[in-house]
Amino acid sequence: MRKLLAMLTVMVMLIISVNITVSAAIKFSDVGDYWATEAIKWAAEKGIVEGYPDGTFKPEKHVTEAEFVAILARYVQNTDKQMIAERQPGKHWAQSIYDELEKWALPLKGYTDDKIKDSVITRGDVARIIAAKNGFNLNERQAVYYMYENDLSNGMIPNQLTFESYGVDKPLQRDQITQFVKLLNNKGITTFVGEPSPKGDAKADEIIGIEDIPEETEEITDEMFDELAKEKGITNPSIAERKWEELKESGGITSEDQLTPEIVEMVREKGDYFKRTGWKILDDTEFEGYKQAILYDLKHIAKVGDVPIVISKHLFWETNDWRKDKNFLVIVNGRESWIVNVGKLGKEYRVYDAGVLVKDIFEE
Repeated sequence: MRKLLAMLTVMVMLIISVNITVSAAIKFSDVGDYWATEAIKWAAEKGIVEGYPDGTFKPEKHVTEAEFVAILARYVQNTDKQMIAERQPGKHWAQSIYDELEKWALPLKGYTDDKIKDSVITRGDVARIIAAKNGFNLNERQAVYYMYENDLSNGMIPNQLTFESYGVDKPLQRDQITQFVKLLNNKGITTFVGEPSPKGDAKADEIIGIEDIPEETEEITDEMFDELAKEKGITNPSIAERKWEELKESGGITSEDQLTPEIVEMVREKGDYFKRTGWKILDDTEFEGYKQAILYDLKHIAKVGDVPIVISKHLFWETNDWRKDKNFLVIVNGRESWIVNVGKLGKEYRVYDAGVLVKDIFEE
């Protein structure tokens, strides 16, 4: 009896020891308490992801396509685990994984291209692959809608569910992939615009694939994203506001072509200190005369350098008092609004003052 109790005690101690070892392994030194902590811990416990020898996880490190397919193949239960663990002599370390996944026709780009295997995978590509795993043959825009519809992603901008806020061109990070997989694991049957997979019930930990599944033809509009957001209690920003944010994050306004009517209104509101009224659209001849005078003045007198200068007939105003003061709001170098005071002397177009008021139009 004593021997049996002793053996049981040893067994319990071994179990406790193993559990402590596992718990210790998932306490990465660079993962504190933040949005992905639980997902990273879960994925590490399941053996889906691993840390680095120095005890870090590197949550913001970008994921290559090969690393992503390895995680996917380890997660699902219907892959040949012996095959995906094989290393083919003289071939890429993940080639066996690609060979195994090929039968499901997942939209991977590196089946026969090692350079792509080792290239960073984008969030847009991941959306298509996850949708395909569950039997939906979707393009990128459809796949983003699918991710939102099934609560597999909330995008990269809080309280927005737009195509742009998902960040299709952004590289996938290690913390993000753990969250994607955990959400997928928690999800039951997924749908696309309310319809289940054409191959029937798709379990979370199975690959269904898109072999013999035709491409989806449903067009996903901005309005559909907005309606989906409303269903989830979110009000998306207007199209003009989204475009403004795009311009803010890029090089700003560097061409007259970017000045849609909605953007013109936003420039008038944000680029003018005094919120003037009296905006007036000049005829082409008069506008061209002022435009050439302003370009000459800014380049040769104000000396702004070789930067974009945007002058629009829609950004001119004239006061209604006796002076008939004339001004353009000119956008310099994409972001700066310059108030340029102009006039005519006889037939000559002139600039009287430029750059007295300079403001960053994207600064709140």
